[in-house]
Amino acid sequence: MTATPVELDELAKHVLAFEHDRARHDRTKEAEIRVEFDMSPARYYQVLNRVIDSPAALAYDPQLVSRLQRLRHARTSARAARSFVAPGAAPEGREEER
Repeated sequence: MTATPVELDELAKHVLAFEHDRARHDRTKEAEIRVEFDMSPARYYQVLNRVIDSPAALAYDPQLVSRLQRLRHARTSARAARSFVAPGAAPEGREEER
Protein backbone atom coordinates (compact mmCIF):
# COMPACT_ATOMS: atom_id res chain seq x y z
CA MET A 1 0.00 0.00 0.00
CA THR A 2 1.48 3.36 -0.99
CA ALA A 3 0.85 6.49 1.01
CA THR A 4 -0.67 9.34 -0.92
CA PRO A 5 0.98 12.70 -0.32
CA VAL A 6 -1.00 15.15 1.73
CA GLU A 7 -2.35 18.01 -0.35
CA LEU A 8 -1.25 21.54 0.42
CA ASP A 9 -3.90 23.79 1.88
CA GLU A 10 -4.68 27.16 0.31
CA LEU A 11 -2.55 29.07 2.82
CA ALA A 12 0.51 26.93 2.00
CA LYS A 13 -0.03 27.44 -1.74
CA HIS A 14 -0.46 31.19 -1.18
CA VAL A 15 2.77 31.35 0.87
CA LEU A 16 4.72 29.48 -1.82
CA ALA A 17 3.32 31.74 -4.56
CA PHE A 18 4.23 34.80 -2.49
CA GLU A 19 7.80 33.52 -1.99
CA HIS A 20 8.10 32.72 -5.67
CA ASP A 21 7.20 36.30 -6.59
CA ARG A 22 9.16 38.05 -3.83
CA ALA A 23 12.61 36.58 -3.30
CA ARG A 24 13.98 39.42 -1.17
CA HIS A 25 13.71 39.90 2.57
CA ASP A 26 13.30 43.57 3.35
CA ARG A 27 10.93 46.04 4.95
CA THR A 28 8.81 46.19 1.81
CA LYS A 29 8.30 42.44 1.90
CA GLU A 30 7.37 42.61 5.58
CA ALA A 31 4.78 45.31 4.85
CA GLU A 32 3.42 43.19 2.01
CA ILE A 33 3.18 40.20 4.37
CA ARG A 34 1.01 42.23 6.76
CA VAL A 35 -1.31 43.29 3.93
CA GLU A 36 -1.35 40.03 1.96
CA PHE A 37 -1.72 37.59 4.87
CA ASP A 38 -3.04 39.74 7.72
CA MET A 39 -0.37 38.38 10.05
CA SER A 40 2.90 39.56 11.53
CA PRO A 41 6.10 38.79 9.65
CA ALA A 42 7.21 36.58 12.57
CA ARG A 43 4.06 34.47 12.27
CA TYR A 44 4.42 34.36 8.48
CA TYR A 45 7.96 33.00 8.76
CA GLN A 46 6.75 30.35 11.23
CA VAL A 47 4.13 29.29 8.67
CA LEU A 48 6.69 29.40 5.85
CA ASN A 49 9.09 27.16 7.78
CA ARG A 50 6.31 24.66 8.45
CA VAL A 51 5.33 24.71 4.76
CA ILE A 52 8.85 24.17 3.40
CA ASP A 53 9.35 21.22 5.77
CA SER A 54 6.30 19.56 4.23
CA PRO A 55 6.81 16.74 1.71
CA ALA A 56 3.69 18.00 -0.06
CA ALA A 57 5.33 21.40 -0.63
CA LEU A 58 8.44 19.72 -2.01
CA ALA A 59 6.27 17.75 -4.42
CA TYR A 60 4.28 20.90 -5.32
CA ASP A 61 7.31 23.10 -6.20
CA PRO A 62 10.61 21.25 -5.65
CA GLN A 63 12.86 23.99 -7.02
CA LEU A 64 11.38 26.77 -4.87
CA VAL A 65 11.17 24.66 -1.72
CA SER A 66 14.75 23.42 -2.12
CA ARG A 67 15.96 27.00 -2.59
CA LEU A 68 14.07 28.18 0.50
CA GLN A 69 15.45 25.28 2.55
CA ARG A 70 19.02 26.10 1.41
CA LEU A 71 18.55 29.77 2.33
CA ARG A 72 17.18 28.82 5.75
CA HIS A 73 20.10 26.45 6.34
CA ALA A 74 22.60 29.15 5.33
CA ARG A 75 20.99 31.67 7.71
CA THR A 76 20.94 29.14 10.55
CA SER A 77 24.58 28.20 9.96
CA ALA A 78 25.67 31.84 9.82
CA ARG A 79 23.80 32.59 13.04
CA ALA A 80 25.39 29.59 14.79
CA ALA A 81 28.87 30.58 13.58
CA ARG A 82 28.72 34.05 15.09
CA SER A 83 30.59 34.46 18.31
CA PHE A 84 29.10 36.70 20.91
CA VAL A 85 31.35 38.58 23.29
CA ALA A 86 30.05 39.11 26.81
CA PRO A 87 29.85 42.74 27.92
CA GLY A 88 33.18 43.77 29.42
CA ALA A 89 35.04 40.79 27.95
CA ALA A 90 37.95 41.15 25.55
CA PRO A 91 37.24 40.27 21.91
CA GLU A 92 38.67 36.96 20.65
CA GLY A 93 42.42 36.95 20.22
CA ARG A 94 42.97 39.90 22.56
CA GLU A 95 43.54 39.06 26.19
CA GLU A 96 43.20 41.89 28.65
CA GLU A 97 46.30 42.60 30.69
CA ARG A 98 45.95 42.43 34.43
